[in-house]
Amino acid sequence: MVLAFVVGGCFHDAIDDFKYLLPIGIGLMLSITFVSLDTARLKPQRMHLWLMLALQVFALGFWGITRLLGYPVLAEGLYYCAAAPIASASPVIINLLKGDVEFSTTAMVMSQVVFAVITPFLLPLVVHDPSLSYLEIARQVAEQIASILLAPALISLMLRWLYPPSIHWGAKLRDFSLGVWIFNLTLISAVGTTRVLNMGYSWVDMLPMVLGAALVCLTGFIGGYWLGYPRLKRECSQALGQKNTVLTLFIAGQSFATPLAYVAPVFYVFFHNVANAIQISLSNREKKNTAA
Repeated sequence: MVLAFVVGGCFHDAIDDFKYLLPIGIGLMLSITFVSLDTARLKPQRMHLWLMLALQVFALGFWGITRLLGYPVLAEGLYYCAAAPIASASPVIINLLKGDVEFSTTAMVMSQVVFAVITPFLLPLVVHDPSLSYLEIARQVAEQIASILLAPALISLMLRWLYPPSIHWGAKLRDFSLGVWIFNLTLISAVGTTRVLNMGYSWVDMLPMVLGAALVCLTGFIGGYWLGYPRLKRECSQALGQKNTVLTLFIAGQSFATPLAYVAPVFYVFFHNVANAIQISLSNREKKNTAA
């Protein structure tokens, strides 16, 4: 992941020309995830409802408080971080942490559905484009979500109906899916670097976005831990901390979004992966101590 950011940043001029591949890469990665879902094992629990509510409270809370303090652009950036659905890789991390994979998978799927339904209604209140009406922004957001989230879901359903053994593709294509994810990160880094350099922002301008993204990430992991304590502390922490910011980055890169707000979700990708690395390291240390 670090290498993806370095390559994308250093060679942004050349890689930025391929930014049209980003929605294709995202759709491909999600299609592999959706086609492998065992829907019979998706079992919603009461805690899942609390998680979905917590996701919205975090997103609107960070946006509302920051907006009231007089920082509308920062508020928009923090909304992109907090409103993102649970990452498709979250169940993989939970499996490494010896947690409840079925719970995490159900939460991930539910968050994608909630995001697709709610975002077209909420996002027009967050962005700042006086040239567009609420309905026009809502329409554009709905189209973006349909192309990047609903289309892969429908394609996956059709594949499973036409060729049932495709449900096993996820396990077989795990390395390929990881490669697509790294490719997407490289594109995101290149596009973000190009956008920031062209706009002439300094580190002073971007620092609030970076610190804000770190705060949202920390709040998500800690808040989820206490929400799920004691039985589902790892699962809920992962759900509220590890976000699929690739989706919100794609939306934040549209013409109706404030350019500087794009910086926050870019850095959120880095922060939540660092948190995952720390979690896995602590889990491995705990296993060694138990074995000893």
